[in-house]
Order: sequence, then C-alpha cells, then structure tokens
Amino acid sequence: MNFLEFPLVIFTVLAQCAVGAYLVIATRMTCVKEESQLTDLAVKSLFFVLGFMAIGFAASTAHLGSPLRAFNSFNRVGASGLSNEILSGSIFFAFAGIYWLTEVLAMIGKSVVGKGVRTAWRYLGVVSGVIFMVAMIKVYLINTVPLWDNIFTPIEFTFTVITAGLLFGYVLLNAFNGSSVTSNKRMAGIGVLLIAIHFIVMIARILDFSGVVTSIHQGITVLDEYSSMIMTQCVLMLVAAILWAVSAHQTSNKVRFYSILALFAMIAAEIFGRGVFYGMHFTFGLI
Repeated sequence: MNFLEFPLVIFTVLAQCAVGAYLVIATRMTCVKEESQLTDLAVKSLFFVLGFMAIGFAASTAHLGSPLRAFNSFNRVGASGLSNEILSGSIFFAFAGIYWLTEVLAMIGKSVVGKGVRTAWRYLGVVSGVIFMVAMIKVYLINTVPLWDNIFTPIEFTFTVITAGLLFGYVLLNAFNGSSVTSNKRMAGIGVLLIAIHFIVMIARILDFSGVVTSIHQGITVLDEYSSMIMTQCVLMLVAAILWAVSAHQTSNKVRFYSILALFAMIAAEIFGRGVFYGMHFTFGLI
C-alpha cells in the first residue's frame, strides 16, 4: 500500500469531516430551545470539531515543508485555487472558533455579546464552511490531470462531508446528549443509504477510470496498483455502515461505543480512499 501526499490526505479528510460535523451540529442547534442546553452542546461538541480542523491544518503544513511557508500561500488569493482553499479554510476556522469562544464566555457567565450575535457567528461558520469545501474541490479540477478533472472528484469530496461528517456529528451529539432515539435512527438511515450510494459511485468511477489512456499512462494499470487499498476502503465502509446501523438501536452508552467504532472505520476508509485519489495523479503528455 502506497500513500502519496499523506499530509494532504489527513488534511482533506479531517477538514471535510469537521465541516460536515459542524453543519450537522449547527442544524441540530436550531431545534434546541433551552439556551443552557444549546450552550453546553456547542461548547463541548465544537471543541472536537475545531480539534479536527487544527490537526488537519497542522498536517497540511508538513506538505509545505515548513509552517512558515503557509503565509506564502496567501500571495495569490483570487488567482490560485490553493490560495483560495487555505484562505477559505482559515476563515471557516476563525468563524467557528469565534462562535465557540462566545458560547464558552456565555457558559461561564461572562458573555460580551447577545444570543443573536452568537447565532450570527454560528451561521457565518456554516456559510464559510460550505465555501471552504467548494474551494477545496476546485483545487483538484486540473484539466491536465484526467483522473481528477471529472465529475467524480466533487462527488467523492462531497460524500466525505455528508457521510463521514454526518457520522462525526452523530457521535458528538450522542456523546453530549444532543440527540434522541428518533434522530439517531433517521441519521443512521440516511448515513447507511449514503454509503450504499457511495459504493455505486465507486463502481462507476472505477469503470470510467479504467478507460483513461494517455501517451504513457493507462488508468487500468494505476487502478491495479491500488486495488488492495480500494478493497480495504470498501470493507471499512461496510463495517462502518453495519456499526452505525447497530448503534442507532442501542441504549445511550452502547450508542456511543458502536458509533465511535463506526467513526474510526469510516475515517480509515476515507483515508484509504483519499490515498487512492492522490495515487491517481498523472498528467496528459509525457510527464
């Protein structure tokens, strides 16, 4: 098994999980009427969301060789997809972090802004998270890389957000008493359905990629090299789906146990899948 650009694998997967979970938690907060419960849920759950983003950004600096080089990436904002990605990711991190901080201050009785302002920061985090994901997708739509410049890149990245992100949010909501049996069953049902659709998309992608041929590269050859990683991804996705479905029909402590196992399996599956994605990098021409 060969992982190319492993720091970027970690960055993209964890960032997409974080954004997906943020969207799930923010959506759930709209249904929470009691302010103390909302604050408690925000403070505890978003701490882990921000942790995922922090680890992802730290991993991305390893790709640059030095964290100080990250500042150079802002030099071409607007003209460079990479610069736009890093800027939008930083803005999401900032908005989500500021919202979390306002809820922390509210929890300890030292709030400097009202509920309306805190809610505005929450929605700014939602909007900036979506923009961040769009910017991330656009980085990889490179017309000289045939296995990236296609419809499957945005589909695969979106699946990570709405599947792994949904599961991450599901874990956090259950960990901090922010969900219910009914909600768990609904989220698990949606999640398992998304995983099933993802399997269909993977089959379509493999069939499509196998027919790609350039002057010195063949898609079928590259797929063969990564076949073990693709199979590992499929097995882990199946395990995650089973554990997720089982968790939705358990009592509170068992829900947490099975859902955490499902999350580990799902993140591992996404890491293998993203490793395959980066391994599919070859260009038209003789390079």
